[in-house]
Amino acid sequence: MQEQVNNRIEQDLELEGNPFTLPEVTDEEVIRLGNYYLSGEYLIRNLEIVRERKQKALLGLAHLEAAEKEILERMLKMQINHKSEQTQ
Repeated sequence: MQEQVNNRIEQDLELEGNPFTLPEVTDEEVIRLGNYYLSGEYLIRNLEIVRERKQKALLGLAHLEAAEKEILERMLKMQINHKSEQTQ
């Protein structure tokens, strides 16, 4: 029984890795996808994704800059000199 299960799992894995087992694409889907790329909609979507990532990065940078400022202020109060001025 276990051997049958293992064989079935192996067959399923082989099917998933075989490009000839992909579902058939309809003509409508081909046309829709072609129009998507020809119209530039994919570029609009990619721009949206990039802008979302940029906003997240900028927010992260703002938090890091605030943390850096706080650390530098504490160091100044404690009269601690740091050797590297690269981050300023």
